[in-house]
Amino acid sequence: MVQMPLGGLREVFGVLLLVVCQGCIQSAAPGEVQNLKALESDGVSWATGFGFKDAGRVLWVTDGEGSDTVHWVKEGRGQWPTGEGYILPASPLRLATWSTTHVPFVLALGVDQQWVASGYLDRVRPLADTVQGSCLNLGGDAGISEETLLASQADVLTSYPFGDPMEGVESRTGVPVLAMAEYVEAHPLGRAEYVKLFGWLLDQSGRADSVFQAIEGRYLKQVQLALEGSEKTGRPSVFTGSFSGGQWTAPTERGLVARMIQDAGGHYVFDAQTAADYGLRQVGNNYEVEPEQCALIAEGCEAWGRVVYAPSGWSMADVQAEAPWCNFSGKTVFHCNTAEVDYFGTAILEPDRMLKDLLSVLHPDLAKPSASPYFQRTGTTE
Repeated sequence: MVQMPLGGLREVFGVLLLVVCQGCIQSAAPGEVQNLKALESDGVSWATGFGFKDAGRVLWVTDGEGSDTVHWVKEGRGQWPTGEGYILPASPLRLATWSTTHVPFVLALGVDQQWVASGYLDRVRPLADTVQGSCLNLGGDAGISEETLLASQADVLTSYPFGDPMEGVESRTGVPVLAMAEYVEAHPLGRAEYVKLFGWLLDQSGRADSVFQAIEGRYLKQVQLALEGSEKTGRPSVFTGSFSGGQWTAPTERGLVARMIQDAGGHYVFDAQTAADYGLRQVGNNYEVEPEQCALIAEGCEAWGRVVYAPSGWSMADVQAEAPWCNFSGKTVFHCNTAEVDYFGTAILEPDRMLKDLLSVLHPDLAKPSASPYFQRTGTTE
């Protein structure tokens, strides 16, 4: 699924006006600040950007940085104690989505009849023709069609806070915008757990809990398998990063990539010690790495992995052309080709499958890859 341009998503949804329509908002008293650490998270185990209060009657959602929190309740079912909040209609709620990464959550709950509009609908995959026929297309790169949003009669529009793409939409249409930052969750299960947020919106909390519990169980089973295996054979050190405009960058040790590698029985090489040893500059959630530094760091690694977009396929020739300074002799080289798998969409609800595929790369004796693997070996040189 295609979303907005990828990158560090930071800014917060800030259109907080009093509207009298399908969704109603109230503001906090001047100077009133919520303590995020004191927020309850009933029924949420891994995610940090949302939670529930008052026995599940109140939903709270943060901007991804913890600096702003908005509460949501269903009409007649609860109230928020402080801060900003919205009142949504009781069921059945009509949902519109702008971020395409939200679509897997909706489809997993089997209530697509309540899904009335979507951004980038022509790029969302896979969708049945019947679903496309009943879901209006809100637009794409050129921006949202507010006329279509109004025609959908949506009760709420889900989006993301980075850059505030829905600025002014609420005041002009009366449709409240629920901006969530699932993409900043550092744990794969934290991202997948947002299915519970959509379950709450669509009155499918029981089903959402079941969906997530199954994912969590499969994921943790793979983690245990990798732990036991790595205790016997060791953890291969893994180099991974991105190359753009002549600059290599690598995620820090506190992010999703490092967690996935660790859970698959590997050792992510770009940790705080490596950063200190090589004087790496941290920009946001990434380290900037010069080619000379890459060569030195990669020299001691046993595995090299990349996420690429390669419609014609990705081979060792491509790897060597991209990093001619690296000696790949004896290394396990692997990749994820986003032209072949939905890494930025469906994968958000398949962390267990992603982990198993990565485990099959790093410890091939412990797991077999799926039929259409997220991660696969590019080649192993001698």
